[in-house]
Amino acid sequence: MRDERDCDVLVVGAGPTGLCAALMLAQHGVRVRVVDLKSGPVEQARAAIVHARTLEYFDRLGVAEAAVARGLPITDVAIHEAGRHVGDMPLAGEGTADRTRFPYALALEQFETERVLVEALKEHHVDVEWNTAVAGLTDSGEVVTATTDDGRSITARWLVGADGASSVVRGFVGQSFDGETYDQAGMLADVTLDVDLGVRGMRLNLTRGGFVGILPLASGRCRLFGVVPPQLERAPSQHKPSHEAYAPLAAEDLQQWFENYFKVDARLKEIVWASMFRFHSRIASRFRVGNVFLAGDAAHIHNPAGGQGLNLGVGDAVNLAWKLAQVVNGEAPEWLLDTYESERRPIARTVLKRTDLGFKLETGNSAVAVWMRTHVATRVVGVVSRLAPIRRMFFHMFSQLWISYRNSPAVGPGTGPLRPGDRAPYAEIRPTRDGASSVLDLTHGAGYHVLLFGAQSLDTDRLAASLDDRYTVAITTHVLPPEEEAAYRVYQANGPLLVLIRPDGHIAAVAEPQSVQNVVDHLDTVLTRVKSPV
Repeated sequence: MRDERDCDVLVVGAGPTGLCAALMLAQHGVRVRVVDLKSGPVEQARAAIVHARTLEYFDRLGVAEAAVARGLPITDVAIHEAGRHVGDMPLAGEGTADRTRFPYALALEQFETERVLVEALKEHHVDVEWNTAVAGLTDSGEVVTATTDDGRSITARWLVGADGASSVVRGFVGQSFDGETYDQAGMLADVTLDVDLGVRGMRLNLTRGGFVGILPLASGRCRLFGVVPPQLERAPSQHKPSHEAYAPLAAEDLQQWFENYFKVDARLKEIVWASMFRFHSRIASRFRVGNVFLAGDAAHIHNPAGGQGLNLGVGDAVNLAWKLAQVVNGEAPEWLLDTYESERRPIARTVLKRTDLGFKLETGNSAVAVWMRTHVATRVVGVVSRLAPIRRMFFHMFSQLWISYRNSPAVGPGTGPLRPGDRAPYAEIRPTRDGASSVLDLTHGAGYHVLLFGAQSLDTDRLAASLDDRYTVAITTHVLPPEEEAAYRVYQANGPLLVLIRPDGHIAAVAEPQSVQNVVDHLDTVLTRVKSPV
């Protein structure tokens, strides 16, 4: 039946979420097609912040180097109040360099992100089918059929709807998009200024109406962003804002906004793109309906505080794609796909709650909120921004390194301080023959990976052979010698320890020598067996 379909997985939407899902699927040998109603990658910067966890995913996909080369590392957020500098918060800094290869946020225009991913897909002989809109969708249980606007049909076993906040896929599968639309409107603009504000940091200015900010871009341009004051929103030249369409913004309105609220001694030299939109906080009632999955903005949208949207979507894509690949390739049971929603929906809800809270604190128009923001918040920022624990927490929260899938059926048992479901810790090692220079590099290949610490207490050869022979998917074993002190310290391996890593870089199980059978029992539930135990 597989060969009778046009593809194994059809991805609808060629933004960062859809492209990452397609790339991981293609890397695992899955027949994938990608369609998008646009004529090509977006031309504007749009989502322009890529955080550390997303760069780690890019690293697993083999595109991190290209992305970093086209972007600009951002290490600080300089916070101002009415133009007066009151403190700094790190997007890198002390206590972070040993936690990830990418201890910063990357300012990367969305069109660059999309181009990097499109180029990587071409290497796997996958070309995005642009100018292709989905006009209908049916799911028979064995075949998903998408009808295009020109009357063609594309059949697939599975379909991923990554077609944005106004997702037609979400509509076709009958999912509501519950939440709220904020009264406040927002603005985005890509401009050039007649002054150099520096390239290490983002500038955030708290105002009576909320906040505005400036993000430097690698192109030499700057991204202006923030809430729109009510009097400007009512300007007669302003079109009604929307989240998806990015309503055009008149140059005179942007100039007024910049002059009155940014408090920067600079002038706008060129306006490359400017738009106004509504802030939303919404989540789909389900992320999976039959053989159709929703990911990225099609599944959840929220206000842009902290630049979490693109990053949350890429996390969806990676979580879903490795599971789809294993099911398509006969390496895992189909029930594994249910864990996409059970793992990612709580994460989306958490991000929505956090950004909602932060946004309302930043933009509340009541007298109390304005007074707190003007007279209390700025003083607090100045104090707490100098405290190392607060600075580490700030980076940890925005970088999305906190995301975990504890208690998921897709993770197994664990003993000791490491928790199954957590992101596998980063730790540098001596470069190996194949160029790996960190523990996570070892786990970039297909399938699951086993890290063995203190392996002299285990029959490692027999263990590796038995695991590799037991399942249809590869299980690769890596022995960490005692000389790798940083890895032993980060993984808190005070004695012999086995750590099982999933294809998305999260810990699947942890075991000491006497409980290795528990790891095997877990793998027996999530992977397809090929023979009886040795």
